[in-house]
Amino acid sequence: MIVPLLAAALAAATATPHHPCRAPLPRGPAVPAAVILQTSCGGFSLAPDGRVSRLPRHWFAKHGGGTGRRYGADINLRRTPAGRFILLRHCQVIWRSRGLYRNDGADIAFGPHEFAFSAYRRGIFVTDLNGPERLVIRGRGLYPYDFTRRGELLVTTNVGGISVIGRDGTVLRHYRFRQRNGLAFDDRTETLYFIGPDGGLRAAQGSRSRIVRRLESAEGMMTFARPGLLALIGERSVAVRRLDGSLVASARWPRSRTNLFDSGLSVSPDGREFSFRLSDAHPGARSGTAVVYLLRAGESRAHVIYRHRLGPSGCAVGAGMSWHGRFLLYSSADGQRAIIDSESGRRLDLTSLASTLPRYAPAERARAYWASDLHA
Repeated sequence: MIVPLLAAALAAATATPHHPCRAPLPRGPAVPAAVILQTSCGGFSLAPDGRVSRLPRHWFAKHGGGTGRRYGADINLRRTPAGRFILLRHCQVIWRSRGLYRNDGADIAFGPHEFAFSAYRRGIFVTDLNGPERLVIRGRGLYPYDFTRRGELLVTTNVGGISVIGRDGTVLRHYRFRQRNGLAFDDRTETLYFIGPDGGLRAAQGSRSRIVRRLESAEGMMTFARPGLLALIGERSVAVRRLDGSLVASARWPRSRTNLFDSGLSVSPDGREFSFRLSDAHPGARSGTAVVYLLRAGESRAHVIYRHRLGPSGCAVGAGMSWHGRFLLYSSADGQRAIIDSESGRRLDLTSLASTLPRYAPAERARAYWASDLHA
């Protein structure tokens, strides 16, 4: 009896442990549309009927939300320890800077066969990717904002100015804008929106601009939101306007340590519903409270659609929200995952599923996306 027992103990001690990524898949709840989940073990698809399946290896390399760039979307940027810029396409070097820009913070912009970057102490450099970079604007605190399809470069300053630079480096136009309201750029029409020092909302295309509407008392930083809206987000307010400056919806809330806007504004596909989160989350917090609000077109007050206690947030705080029709996919930095029906207010919890998918770290939570947001 002793020999078999010793053999069994030896076999158990030397057996290869079960790989965490080969763990059986849980079954999920029925969902209104397919959801993609991602852990350190790879990707998983949650079908509308609740079935969970593994995605092929390297699936995310072919499907993704993209870089968000209109130009150079397939170009990767690298920077050497010495400060040289290197651009790669499909792992092949297509351009490298002639100069070194070590310890010199840089913003970048890609244009039609163009690349621009800033060197804080020197200015703005541009290249056509066929030759070395050239200095087109000298000065400190200059930042490339975006290119137009004509190759004009928009450059902002840290004192509330924006310049339109031609391909030859000529300054075609200079605008002043109210820094507390920022800028918004509609890349479909290549229109730049900003509020001037006089309180006028302006729309500029290249070197031409026009006043759209007077907005002297506008609060918050301006952003462009599809399908074609301007959102002004302040510390205690949010306002959504059409491109002609007319008001779509707005909301205000009292000053409080639990009323911190920490998620950005998420806009429904039809541009009629807007979601955001207020919380008391901060890096390193062990607990807290988060409240998700829904604001509809024509309203001046937001409604609570989801409230939950926050778990440990680590270094990251905030939440992501994405719409699919009337359904909102909510992902909090502390691991909470849910789908919210904006019409009925019903909530479908995905937190348990996200925590039981195969993964390396026990505390890991799967990232979640609508499958329709990840394109081939």
